[in-house]
Amino acid sequence: MKISAEMPIVDGKMPHLMCRPEDIAPIVLLPGNPSRIELIKELCDDFEIISENREYVVGTGTYKGVPVSAVSTGIGAASTEIAVLELIQLGAKALIRIGGTGVIDETINCGDMVITTGSMRLGGSSQFYAPAEYPAVASYEVVHALITACEQKNATYHKGIGASIGSYYAGQGRPVLGKKFFDEKLIENYQKLNILNLEMEAETIITLSNIFGVLSGAICAVHGNRVTDEWLHEFLPAQREMCNIALDSVIMLNQHI
Repeated sequence: MKISAEMPIVDGKMPHLMCRPEDIAPIVLLPGNPSRIELIKELCDDFEIISENREYVVGTGTYKGVPVSAVSTGIGAASTEIAVLELIQLGAKALIRIGGTGVIDETINCGDMVITTGSMRLGGSSQFYAPAEYPAVASYEVVHALITACEQKNATYHKGIGASIGSYYAGQGRPVLGKKFFDEKLIENYQKLNILNLEMEAETIITLSNIFGVLSGAICAVHGNRVTDEWLHEFLPAQREMCNIALDSVIMLNQHI
């Protein structure tokens, strides 16, 4: 049997996610951390792990009767690109990033939620698909569903433009072994643009989804504030709240797909 190197599909399965179209629900939640799939599983009515390969854990089930899948993307744009494009080819209609983030606004507290309306495209991978001028704008339907879910749960949330950066250390203004590989005014320059938060995957998801006509957006729990220099060590409660919000948004979003 000859297998194409261009798209090495074996037994009908995508090469990295290792699943078929019938394994994926129309709406997919995208955590970076594979262990977060287990948290989603706990919150669903029923949920089955479909595959586990590298950083990708794929699971599908139902939440309050609505089908939903969850797929971990790993950290950063390159692994996220693979997950997003394979999911779209499998038939996904809406993709929502759920994860952790750092904020650069001193008024935002650790444990709050940040809903992305748009993102600076500094991840790296999406540049191969669209020029820098192409915007990473979240779908109105997804943003509205996430805001509504936050308000129904009385969760503190903030919405606005974030920056997805293909670097955790230098790209986000963190020194390494005493050396600084960044402009001293890096964070200040982001603040001048009214950027709310820094993370690593949202723009890849949103850009590719827009190109291929798929709804998309992102909600992140705040793990750290770079201005006040605070870090949320016990972040599981915030992650659980975020997952609940995302799942509730799936119920509302289901009517748009």
